[in-house]
Amino acid sequence: MRDKHFQLLAFLITSARGCVDEPKLYGPLRLLDAASRLIDIMEDEGRSSEEISRLKELIDENIDVLMYDEEEFIRLLDELTKELAKIIKNQKT
Repeated sequence: MRDKHFQLLAFLITSARGCVDEPKLYGPLRLLDAASRLIDIMEDEGRSSEEISRLKELIDENIDVLMYDEEEFIRLLDELTKELAKIIKNQKT
């Protein structure tokens, strides 16, 4: 039960069930939480990078914005998507 991979799996499955009854934007919120947890695993396994760790910082610093500003939460999702695209682009070159 201490295996972080199993913990992430359990989080994803229980989150999927929770999304059935939760407000619409809770799904993206749970996915960001899962992304942060995955980056933790990547860092522990030496499979992260400075850019990926920065994504985690953005998530962790701003994840609660949904609770008071849905538009800002959507802007956060847009920013994270753009940053991820930069990482992907830089890895292809």
